[in-house]
Amino acid sequence: MSTPDRDNEEEKKREEAIKDAILRRYLEPDARERLNNLKLVNPSLVNEIRDFIYNLAISQRLSRPLSDKELKDLLIRLQSRRKREYRFRGLW
Repeated sequence: MSTPDRDNEEEKKREEAIKDAILRRYLEPDARERLNNLKLVNPSLVNEIRDFIYNLAISQRLSRPLSDKELKDLLIRLQSRRKREYRFRGLW
């Protein structure tokens, strides 16, 4: 008998496998290597870019694999969007 937790975990594994297959199809080898290296340093950014590429692919807005340069441009745009500006107000 399967439990809801086990079913949910299996569903997540299937979804990750699908995303990995799409990344292999829509990223050139150099770009995949860059993404794998970046995953060690900034996994949240990698998850965000994986989801972004996945969404582009399933909506058929990607017609060819992304090069390393194109991936770098995407990473820069996503990283700059994530930056927050902090302002400090003094009590004086």
